[in-house]
Amino acid sequence: MGELIRNYWPLVAGISTLVGIGTFAWLSNRFVTKTEHRRLEQRMADAEKAIASVPSTDEWHEMDKRLEKVATQNEAIMYSLKGIENRLAMLYENELRQEKQ
Repeated sequence: MGELIRNYWPLVAGISTLVGIGTFAWLSNRFVTKTEHRRLEQRMADAEKAIASVPSTDEWHEMDKRLEKVATQNEAIMYSLKGIENRLAMLYENELRQEKQ
């Protein structure tokens, strides 16, 4: 047995080295480097901050209600302005008639 080990140890060491190098190469392709891992962590933190600043469903609902209220107020103002515009047109017409006479 001792002679077998003495004769074949270079072969076993060479094969073990090749297996170790192959395993290391496989692991280095399988997992990310520390630099890339830190970069990905930073991107993830930035994405989480962006998501945290997005309005919630309740906030969206509240904004929708406010916009609806503003739209209703705008419609009422436009209706009022049409009435004022009509009165101004009548005043201009009367003024022009008086100037002609």
